Amino acid sequence: MKFKMWSRVFLTLVIMLSAVAVFFAGSTSAATVEPVFVPGNATCPAGTTELKVEPVSDGTFSDGILTVTIDVRDTPEGQVFDFTSNIGVDEVIVKGGPDSNVYDYRPAETTGDTGLHAPVNPNNNLFYGLSHISFCYDVEPPTDTPTNTPTDTPTNTPTNTPTDTPTNTPTDTPTNTPTDTPTNTPTDTPTNTPTDTPTNTPTDTPTNTPTNTPTNTPTNTPTPVVFEGCTPGFWKQPQHLDSWVGFSPNQTLESVFDVPDSFELDNATLLEALSFQGGSGTTAAARILLRAAVAALLNSTSVDYPLTTAQVIAEVNAALASGDRSTILAEATRLDTFNNLGCPLN
Repeated sequence: MKFKMWSRVFLTLVIMLSAVAVFFAGSTSAATVEPVFVPGNATCPAGTTELKVEPVSDGTFSDGILTVTIDVRDTPEGQVFDFTSNIGVDEVIVKGGPDSNVYDYRPAETTGDTGLHAPVNPNNNLFYGLSHISFCYDVEPPTDTPTNTPTDTPTNTPTNTPTDTPTNTPTDTPTNTPTDTPTNTPTDTPTNTPTDTPTNTPTDTPTNTPTNTPTNTPTNTPTPVVFEGCTPGFWKQPQHLDSWVGFSPNQTLESVFDVPDSFELDNATLLEALSFQGGSGTTAAARILLRAAVAALLNSTSVDYPLTTAQVIAEVNAALASGDRSTILAEATRLDTFNNLGCPLN
């Protein structure tokens, strides 16, 4: 009897857990904040700067301060996009149809999110297509960094100043010496005989008196290094393939990077990776990273890039090996920033 009762309990738990698993398996990723519906064209808050992307497409966009990487994808609910950025973003405004969705990340700000979309079209209950995206951000005020200014530091330099020191010089002083003079009655008559008696005569003996002599303390002013970087869009253009140095377009990713088999990207070529699209999940994050990684690899052999070829490969391999989406996307954003430093090639 007890066995039958526990069997029923166990069966009930299995059914419930299966239902939960099915629910979560069927759900799609969503933004970390709920969008606020705003009729018409929403604008960035006062005190923030707008980076506007129009038309919306996959790629990396920058105004020189904020750099964002956007990946657009289609879902059963309509068009959505993911993004990463190099600095914190306060708001993201997604315009689609006649109205806007506003994603407010204040006060903490964000450097990336997934599943953002435009308002719902009431005619088909799907998200409107993406008309434009505005990224609103503020720049933190600079902090003062002290620099060293040369100052005069006194040092002691000895000089000679004469002082009086007594020394002994002999002088003659008479003394009395008796002599015999015949008289009727002999008497002693003293005579003077000089003797030496020392007297004091001053002489000069130098002593040290400190004086102040200024000395200069130099300060080091570093010369800034100007780095360069070309985007994935540059490197994949047919007219720029002759700028590839050290690597060929038909090389596989696995011939350069240690790509985990679970991503199933080993046999993709370097040229194909430059057109990889993003999406949700760890594999999509790996595609975003590898697109930036191939550009970084080519930059490291062709321009004044912040990283060496060995450093690029090591960082990318470590991020892929982590299997963590956030770690992978963070490295992608880092390389994207370097890839947008300015391309000197034509």
